[in-house]
Amino acid sequence: MRIFLDTSAWIKFFLDEAGSTRVRQFLAQQGWSMETNQIAVSPITYAEVLATLARAVRGQRISPEGFEGAHQVFEKQWASVKIVEVNAELIAQSGQLAKDYGLRGCDAFQLATALQVQTTLFIGADLELNDTARTCGLTVWNPSDELPELAAVERSQPNTG
Repeated sequence: MRIFLDTSAWIKFFLDEAGSTRVRQFLAQQGWSMETNQIAVSPITYAEVLATLARAVRGQRISPEGFEGAHQVFEKQWASVKIVEVNAELIAQSGQLAKDYGLRGCDAFQLATALQVQTTLFIGADLELNDTARTCGLTVWNPSDELPELAAVERSQPNTG
């Protein structure tokens, strides 16, 4: 299974929000091993997660110590995911998605990345991005909702390998 993890979902691993428990359970169940499940992410996710955690400290949602602990865990997780390489095709597709669907730049980049890796399951909590991902043919899971049955998700994907 190829899983694409958007920042809006990954951050729920660290901050208590709607869907946090589901994300934590799902990721613990799936594991972080690229051999088991290929969890792919956009390279911009690194900056987005750290920026969101830093904002959480400034907004007093987490303590500075909480930030440090989350940062350490995030670095370990980051080392075990597939980071999609940036290339001219990915940048061009991001621009086209932004133009066609009115997405913000980072969201367009996230979606282009997910499309490039032919993800089986797009996990995101951004409603606009999720709607656009569905429009582009991806199976989407918002952690605020029940997880779709994974066997059905895998059967619905075209055989690309």
